[in-house]
Amino acid sequence: MVVVAGCVIAAAGIYWVSRVPLRGSYVSDLLPGFLVMSLGAGSVFVSVTAAANAGVPSDQAGLAAGLLNSSQQVGSALGLAILSAVAITRTDHLIAAGVPRAVASDAGYHSALLVGAILMAAAALLALRIGNTRQAAPLVMVSTDAAPEPGATGLVTGNRYPDRSASRG
Repeated sequence: MVVVAGCVIAAAGIYWVSRVPLRGSYVSDLLPGFLVMSLGAGSVFVSVTAAANAGVPSDQAGLAAGLLNSSQQVGSALGLAILSAVAITRTDHLIAAGVPRAVASDAGYHSALLVGAILMAAAALLALRIGNTRQAAPLVMVSTDAAPEPGATGLVTGNRYPDRSASRG
């Protein structure tokens, strides 16, 4: 649910920034949207990273981290390409119609940010639809009826190697 809430909050922040007027000020127009967007995006990045690494065996942790980093890089590049194409297309269309360059550029950025907000809202819907697909790990039963091995402490530590501290004289 953290991913869904974070995507919705980030989408609201991006939408807020998409509505900034051409002659707006940083403190009153941009900063509030940036703060909202960063709260949402920050929670999404942290929770997706935690979810991607949860339940991964230690011998495959590097693979999981590599896949996560690669998909973040590819996603960022793809997102930038899509939003740049939207901004440039809208700007060029307005310039061709005789709109001043500053107004056309502003409208292009507004369009790109609006598409970004829609994509972030779509990510929230996707995260809501997918949910948690991991299954719980099977429980391991440990018998306490067996006689302890010589030198064993009686503690179950999860270590694959026997406790040799008693034999270190």
